[in-house]
Amino acid sequence: MAKQAQQRTAGTGRKRVGAIHVDVKLNILHTIADAIYSTPAGKIREAVANSRDNGATWVMIAVDQMNDRLSVVDNGTGITRERFQEIFENIGYPLLRSADETKLSYFGIGLMSIFQLGRKVRVFTRPRGVREILSLGIDTGAIFDPANKNKSISFLTDCLRPLEDTTDSVRRRASIPLLNDRFDCGEPTNFPDSFTEIIIEEIDSGDLEEICSGAFQEVLSKVLPLRAQDDEPFLRRFTGKKAKELRQLLQRDDYCRTVDVYFGTQEEGVMQQLWKYFPRFNSRITFPDDNVHLSVPENGSFAYYVVHTVAEDLQQRGVELEEEERETGFWIRNQNFLVKSADFLDKPGPGRKPKGTIDKPLRNWVFGEIFHKNMNPFLTVGRNEFLFEHREFKAFRSEFLEVVFPLNKALREIWQRRKDVVEDFVRPFAEIVHPTGPFARAQQKLRILVGEKLDERAFHEQVRAGLSKCRVPKIERDDARVDVILRKTKRPILLGEAEGTAVRIDPALSGRVETCEVRWDAFHKQVVVDVSPNLFDPKPVVFLSEQYTVFYVAEKESESGLSVDVESHRIYINPFNRELSRYSLSILDVYIALEVADAMSHSQAELKRNFLRLLGPAPSLASRYISPLGDDLRRTAALSR
Repeated sequence: MAKQAQQRTAGTGRKRVGAIHVDVKLNILHTIADAIYSTPAGKIREAVANSRDNGATWVMIAVDQMNDRLSVVDNGTGITRERFQEIFENIGYPLLRSADETKLSYFGIGLMSIFQLGRKVRVFTRPRGVREILSLGIDTGAIFDPANKNKSISFLTDCLRPLEDTTDSVRRRASIPLLNDRFDCGEPTNFPDSFTEIIIEEIDSGDLEEICSGAFQEVLSKVLPLRAQDDEPFLRRFTGKKAKELRQLLQRDDYCRTVDVYFGTQEEGVMQQLWKYFPRFNSRITFPDDNVHLSVPENGSFAYYVVHTVAEDLQQRGVELEEEERETGFWIRNQNFLVKSADFLDKPGPGRKPKGTIDKPLRNWVFGEIFHKNMNPFLTVGRNEFLFEHREFKAFRSEFLEVVFPLNKALREIWQRRKDVVEDFVRPFAEIVHPTGPFARAQQKLRILVGEKLDERAFHEQVRAGLSKCRVPKIERDDARVDVILRKTKRPILLGEAEGTAVRIDPALSGRVETCEVRWDAFHKQVVVDVSPNLFDPKPVVFLSEQYTVFYVAEKESESGLSVDVESHRIYINPFNRELSRYSLSILDVYIALEVADAMSHSQAELKRNFLRLLGPAPSLASRYISPLGDDLRRTAALSR
């Protein structure tokens, strides 16, 4: 860039009247480098990208925390004297032109980005086919000093020591001992014939702390193009023929070219290879062939794989993450370098209208990676956003969404069914013993029906008398209790079916009181919701100011849904009852109150009035409970008059 500015201002030697003087400030370098590579991981990512552009097959990163140093060394082609001159004369130049660019980092900016980590930098390099080692010292503290931001970019010249020949013994003294030790013993490799080593000194304390944290290697694994381990747990989750296809895709150099990266700290004395990162999925989830999509589209510009489940969440149980940190969704990779995580190819910003792409909450069910051969033409300067109006981006987006549209539609339907079951079935049963649960709400509403002016004792006595009169002893059998039945069987018990949804009590989920799991039964075209049997264990509940025990019984759907044994302080609920299982258990509190209202009423007309008073004056509230029940409620005749 400095060279281009000089060329544009060069002339005949005469000063033209009215000529505009152009002088690029050093601040532009600060701004661009900060915008593109703002984190230590992003800076190291660019160093690895530079190494891969220079033909490296491996990169080693070593940290000496005690001495505030970091070293990055690769076995690439090295940097010649001419290349050094070209880099510093043309920093950032490709940002100003539209020619095709197949390399991964902007000209020189990526190099300057990693220089930002420290106040001093030394570069050692031996170009391929050359015996001598070149050395360059850089005063990065001065380059990135805010006090110098308004100086001309030509100020870079004052911050560079002369490029000079040196020896390997000088390099070894400057390098981190851990690296020398690893090369001396040949683990993981001997010192290469051609190389580049960047030694960064006086690293910012905050950056150094982040780099040495336990999570940093995991962050690097996400953004770098690494090989998957042979025994990778994620790949063992594939149970069908597509497992082989996925492994073949991940080994394709045209889409998933990789570089071996090793990371270690002087204090620990170990260099470890980093492996391709996969999110920590729920340990019970597997991916049969029906749940795996992978392909290379016709134009061959990208390849992808997408896996999905209809479980509650792909995320590993016990891993607490903020919503924005959840690692499901799509990871979009440019030449196998991570560009965007959990991006669904919808233009961000206000007024965004997703058109069939997989969005919240479905993204918790989906993970996939898109490997683009070269998306540089439609990446913005920020490197993690797309030029949404770019013709090539539109073509790429449109082609991939042909996969996403049908998947989104299918998952959306399953999600809605699961949501209905959880809200109308699982949650009410889970809340039944809550102080504000169905029995507490029913008791409050019964006050309206029985009499708000009665004192507490009279109210309780009247309600107990009514409950005794409506008791259904034939569903109060101990051998019909759900908990007793489940102790004798390991097979799921069908609780109810309706509209392509089946709800089962699954003994295998024992121990998870409020948990249900979802799966798609492709053969029967059903969403199957398996509910924990602990949801139907006997439970204590306070009702009418006394302690009762709720027992669940597996009786016929034509049998009553509720019976109260006032003398023994027992409440029996039949969740298999047609009115409860077929419709909505959010009516449980209404159902309980209705049973008692029936006992309190002397005629059908009175029952109707009491029930409508119970529901409240709003017609929408009344219709919410009355219309879905239809003819199945044995009180329909009274309610429809």
